Amino acid sequence: MVGIVVIKAATGLGLLPKDPLFSFMLMIQYSLPPAMNISTMTQLFNVGQEECSVLMMWTYLVATFALTAWSTVFMWILTS
Repeated sequence: MVGIVVIKAATGLGLLPKDPLFSFMLMIQYSLPPAMNISTMTQLFNVGQEECSVLMMWTYLVATFALTAWSTVFMWILTS
């Protein structure tokens, strides 16, 4: 939800071009799973590696459904 507000506000203020595809790609960035930097940090500090791997697995499994839903919402917002 924050991503929608930020992108719509930036487009309304003229900070971004009024290209729907560009706005769609920026909104998708807000709905993607976390980066691999988190697991790299757990390996570097040797703490919580097992917990991090389980959390990453569930995050990516849920992301398959959530990304589909968010993409539909983003397309609906940008076409209306």
